[in-house]
Amino acid sequence: MLPVGYLPCTQDPPEGRNMARVLEEIMIEAQAAEASGWDGCFITEHHQQPDGYLPNPLLIASLVGMKTQRIKVGTCVLLLPLHHPVHVAEDCAVIDLATKGRLVLSVGVGYQPPDFDLFEVPIAERARRTEEALEVVRLGWKGERFSFTGTHFHLKDAVVSPRPYQRTGPPVWMAAWTPPGLRRAARIADGWITDPVQSLPVIKGFAERYRSEAAKLGRKPFICLMRDAVIAESMAHAEAQSAPTMVTHRFYFTYGAYVADDYLKDVHRAEDLTFRTAAKDRLVVGSPADCLEQLIRWKEEIRPDYLILRIRQPGGPPHERALEAIRTFGNSVIPRL
Repeated sequence: MLPVGYLPCTQDPPEGRNMARVLEEIMIEAQAAEASGWDGCFITEHHQQPDGYLPNPLLIASLVGMKTQRIKVGTCVLLLPLHHPVHVAEDCAVIDLATKGRLVLSVGVGYQPPDFDLFEVPIAERARRTEEALEVVRLGWKGERFSFTGTHFHLKDAVVSPRPYQRTGPPVWMAAWTPPGLRRAARIADGWITDPVQSLPVIKGFAERYRSEAAKLGRKPFICLMRDAVIAESMAHAEAQSAPTMVTHRFYFTYGAYVADDYLKDVHRAEDLTFRTAAKDRLVVGSPADCLEQLIRWKEEIRPDYLILRIRQPGGPPHERALEAIRTFGNSVIPRL
């Protein structure tokens, strides 16, 4: 059975005035996911967002871990170049101990300038910073004193205590949606996380490239497929409830994240991106039977090892409807994957 993780919404538009409620809803949704057969709960990171974006994914993951007993908890993703790697190694070790080995550290190099501006980190340095930081994190997890000399980090006689619960440390998955990023994930990470934006043919090409790079290095590939989903009673109901998801995907399109493909030949502006265009081999939408049919195709074409779904965007659906979708998907779809 394909393991499925849940990515909750960590925002409260328009002004982020009810973040205590957002935190409470994340915990409730994570518990519902655990009770319904989901495998994990993963938290995102961004900064300087006007809608109160929760900024610390490791902290939130630890809170989820204390409210659950079985599911994996982790980040998706931690913007590693914004953090000192010793802090990351220490925090991960504590969370991994507290959850008895349930932590997954997913990282990314980042892409939004405001995240970097806040911490005075040049965005042009993000790739090299990420590589050095991950090397330091893994050295720290060994529990031995070490020294490290890089371009951005210089450590002498350092030690990270305590050691993580997992013997070699939590698995590290890396997000990537460019050829250099795919090569980096194959080279230094334990798995690759797809973006939620591209169509099935584009993701299939990315997967083939990633597996090829991993094979060259003698490394075992691991693919985490990430998708946005609109789960409803029917396809018509999904389309009627799709506005928040389309706001997110039109943002991605405007930002230039969409890779040109045959589905987008008539899409020249964000306003041209319709639900039906985005739904075709890109989103997971419709009734549980519709979603299962689509995911079986994704499973056959991409052969993922893990799936992460985001079913709640900043604009909705509301918490109660998200809970219903979590339970419906967990009970009706996950057992058949």
